[in-house]
Amino acid sequence: IGGTKAHCLLDSGCEGIMISSDLVHANKLPKFELEKPVILQLACVGSKSTVQYGLTAKILLGKEKCEEYFNIVNVNYYDVILGTPFLCQFEILLDFKNNCVKMGKLSFPNRFGSLTPTEADENEDRDIPALREAWQEGYTDIFGDIPLELPPFRAVNHEIKLIDPLKVIRYRTPRCPEALKKQLIDKINQYVTAGWWRQMSTQQAVPMLCLPK
Repeated sequence: IGGTKAHCLLDSGCEGIMISSDLVHANKLPKFELEKPVILQLACVGSKSTVQYGLTAKILLGKEKCEEYFNIVNVNYYDVILGTPFLCQFEILLDFKNNCVKMGKLSFPNRFGSLTPTEADENEDRDIPALREAWQEGYTDIFGDIPLELPPFRAVNHEIKLIDPLKVIRYRTPRCPEALKKQLIDKINQYVTAGWWRQMSTQQAVPMLCLPK
């Protein structure tokens, strides 16, 4: 679509041709506002949306290339949904018996090949441990332990300033339950060691609420 590979759904139950707003934004495709919004009726009773924008883009499917109009909607999972009008225009056949899509003399196997959906799901389940390990190795800075140090200064550093620093707020002194005292002490030691908290004397402080998880 517009020179970018797109994850496409051929939907014989859809009466429109739609493109994801995320794909439009990511590829900066030129769009225009519709003079009259189009009501998008969904399958569930009472479920509907409104199409406010559209665009015209070049689409390449196999060896077929054309210019097509798309409604811009919040498509989930797919980048493009090609409905019945597009399927009829290019004489596209969804061949469930041979597990492929036919367009003229061309034939495209589905992404699972000859696998049944159940077998495909089992293969995906077997891939999860390997994927999890690869993600953990690739993002150790996120999944690892919290470094006991202050984060680096950013381009914009925010400060919370009191409106009246001399104002005394009177409240009942909070008490930490005995069951949570050890967790509170561990938290205080960790934050003081990292430099996030500093020990000092003050007339008042904001009470902290500790809840078990």
